[in-house]
Amino acid sequence: MHASTAAEHTLRETAHASSLAGASKGVSQSASATTDCCLPTTASSQVRSLWKAPSILKSTLLGGLLVGLAGCQSVSAPAPFSNQPDPLASAPAIQQGLDADSLNQLLSAELAGQRGNYPRAADGYLAASRRFDDPELARRAVLAARYADNPALLERAAERWQQLDDTASEPSIIRARLAMARGDWMTALEQRLMVEANGGNGNLATVAEQAIDAEADLEPLLSLLATHIVQHPTQPMPKIAAALFEAALGNERRARTRLIQLEATHAELPDLWLARSEIERDAGHLDASRQAATRGLELAPDDSRLVLSAAQTELASGDRSSARERIDTLVARHPNAPRLRLALASLYLDADAPQDAHRLLLPLLEEDPTPDAAFAMLGLAAEASGEIDNAILYYRQVPEGERYISSRARAAQLLAEHDRIDEARQFLDVERLRHPRHAMTLLSFEIDLLDAQEAFTDADTLLDGSISTRRKALNKMVASEDQEARDAVKSELGSLLFLRGIRRLEDNQLEGMEQDLHEVISLEPDNASAYNALGYTLLVETDRRDEALTLIKRAHELSPNDSAILDSLGWGHFLTGNAKQALPPLEAAWAQQQDAEIGAHLTEVLWALDRQDEARGLAVELSERFEEATELETLFQRIPALRPVVDSP
Repeated sequence: MHASTAAEHTLRETAHASSLAGASKGVSQSASATTDCCLPTTASSQVRSLWKAPSILKSTLLGGLLVGLAGCQSVSAPAPFSNQPDPLASAPAIQQGLDADSLNQLLSAELAGQRGNYPRAADGYLAASRRFDDPELARRAVLAARYADNPALLERAAERWQQLDDTASEPSIIRARLAMARGDWMTALEQRLMVEANGGNGNLATVAEQAIDAEADLEPLLSLLATHIVQHPTQPMPKIAAALFEAALGNERRARTRLIQLEATHAELPDLWLARSEIERDAGHLDASRQAATRGLELAPDDSRLVLSAAQTELASGDRSSARERIDTLVARHPNAPRLRLALASLYLDADAPQDAHRLLLPLLEEDPTPDAAFAMLGLAAEASGEIDNAILYYRQVPEGERYISSRARAAQLLAEHDRIDEARQFLDVERLRHPRHAMTLLSFEIDLLDAQEAFTDADTLLDGSISTRRKALNKMVASEDQEARDAVKSELGSLLFLRGIRRLEDNQLEGMEQDLHEVISLEPDNASAYNALGYTLLVETDRRDEALTLIKRAHELSPNDSAILDSLGWGHFLTGNAKQALPPLEAAWAQQQDAEIGAHLTEVLWALDRQDEARGLAVELSERFEEATELETLFQRIPALRPVVDSP
């Protein structure tokens, strides 16, 4: 059973799981399980990553934001629904006649739009477009679907418009944006290339940078671009996007050569020099990056993307004065763009210029409402400047939302780091009272904070008291008709018991751990994680293997595709003498999650089944990928023949 299984139950809040990203309490296969709950007390650089704007720090991406602000990149905003032209004004002759159903359909769609029932309006126009094959009706459906805020409906409407008018660029742009939102980069690029093929601007460089930033599989995307380039050899933008992909894949020489060749025919294209500047800067060639940006600015002195690229290069080379001048120019050009200020402030923070970041962020405090990222980044700037109390003050002002938990965690962590643990605990206690829905997350963080201070007794006391409080609350609610409230308390109690059970196992209190997890199961009979944690612990820590396997099988019934449970199931079969039955679940677990423990289990089972070549091959792979893993050393000590032979130098 793995830490991920315990984490699934210990802290339920998505915000905590994503923002604090600590290793939750888990059970390893060794007798002394290790546990790390919630947010580990780490350096501020790990917390800083919570505030970075994830997709707009590279110049092409942040430049896309700049172009969007100027109104050059986004699809034009639709006019009010009632002001749209009559969709039937230019419709072709109706072949089957406007029967009563058709008339009712069109009138219903129009009236639905006028009344604000945009989903019904979109469905009506979409159905009409299928009957009459009129792209204007499909365009009308797209307009309504936009107002409906329904991506699936918008996708269907845009696809129908595209079918009826393959020269229109707007449906391709819409479908590309929807594909990007769901991480389908191949479809997004295909749609953008359709715009390019029809003579439009597909903004391919921006798509390329976003795909790179999202860590998409770039090889198929580059292959798609290569095919398009062969078919449309005179189009420059696909070549620029291909160069960006090549550079991201590590082939900087090929990317540079491609752009130099493009320079022979499109030296006047600012996007060429923007890409050159970006690629050279990422490669550490700051002089070449500066020269490319300067060349682009000579062609397009008002191109904010190039101004930004030059500023980034100057920050990277330590020329803050020049960078500051350019960034101030950008801010002056876009005075009502808070997202731009946030992104530029993030650049300053990355360049260790917190005072400049503070200067950019302060005006955002006058916004109504103030962006929560502004408070968070002001906290980072104050922290980087050594102004700890100011940093805590800013973190405390981050409103409830996606940054609430991480901001409170950092504020408490700062207090603890400066020997103010009592203040940190008082702060977290107040926050739990003010924000009860985050109480469990904040409680778990406080326990972790105390552990980091080696105040283990205080942590245990806090956890025991919280369990006692919720038990009493649950007992008082026995006759309550508020089932939702009772379920919430049961869930909280179960999470705390699970956490204490894992902590008890760490302290070699197996009986206490077993008691806690049995109570979790009684509270939540469908909790697969509890069955698995208890079953796996009994499997590896006791001789009660049949009982352990029964518990694991129950976990598997509840969650048949969980990799940790599959591993437990396979290992349970193996330890109870059924190596053949152990193999399928272990292979399934390895296919889902390739970690050292699962790999070690699978290797040993393959060896036991006399599939020794496969076992040795997997052992070599594991040794290369998980060199320091204790699970492998334990395996090699049990079966010395599996230890890979290291050639002498």
